[in-house]
Amino acid sequence: MINKALQPGYYANVFEVTLYSDEADVVVCERSKYPSLKIIREEIQKAGKDVFVYAPGHSDVVYGYGKDREWLHEKGFTDLRVSLREVPRLTSRIILDGLISKSKTIDYTPSFTKEKGRCKLFNWNKYVTTSDGNVHVSTGYDIRAIFLRDEATDGLSFNIIVDACYSLKNAQGEPLNFHDIVCQYGSNTLKQARQIQKDLIPTGINTEASRQRLLDQIVPFVGSVEEIELPCDIKASVAKEPLRIIVGAEHESLW
Repeated sequence: MINKALQPGYYANVFEVTLYSDEADVVVCERSKYPSLKIIREEIQKAGKDVFVYAPGHSDVVYGYGKDREWLHEKGFTDLRVSLREVPRLTSRIILDGLISKSKTIDYTPSFTKEKGRCKLFNWNKYVTTSDGNVHVSTGYDIRAIFLRDEATDGLSFNIIVDACYSLKNAQGEPLNFHDIVCQYGSNTLKQARQIQKDLIPTGINTEASRQRLLDQIVPFVGSVEEIELPCDIKASVAKEPLRIIVGAEHESLW
């Protein structure tokens, strides 16, 4: 189905984020005090505090932000007001944390990957079942926050990348892979599961899978989060439409 909200053209699964303010209050301390953030994050969780800590790669400081950031004063952190555009890696992480928090309010559960700055979101209450009732296919979203610079204008934009991803489980909620499905339920059940994932259509490989996922799944999900409260006391909004790819004569693609 073609989403009438999008004009004809080529699009990437990238959505621009607009910040409602350029400055935010955070707390900071020297990175040497916390060479690993695991311990302090465990302390935050144990204390039940609404606060995040983050250290950009190769940074000599650790940032803290969130409603309970003043709790970090006793951990050696001090107050700082930052320009979000001057610390784009920190800002990207704050956007990601804000998006995850907003997603929780609409019944999505985060699943963090081994790759830093990336998270998968699933609403486990929503799934499609194969006709034999043996496989539940849940659609999720693999999200990342990035910043892009325009070298010509030195402009800076913040964006989220959203990919569709899938989880396969049996009726008891146990995870499955393609091999498990074939061995336990047969190749026809696997075919149905892959059709639900849009990999296949009745006649074979679905060459329109990427476009359909963008229009039918990713765009509606992004529309459902739209405005987010960032954990640094400012708001931001996510564009409803993905970035459009401009194809030119001198450059193969620009966005």
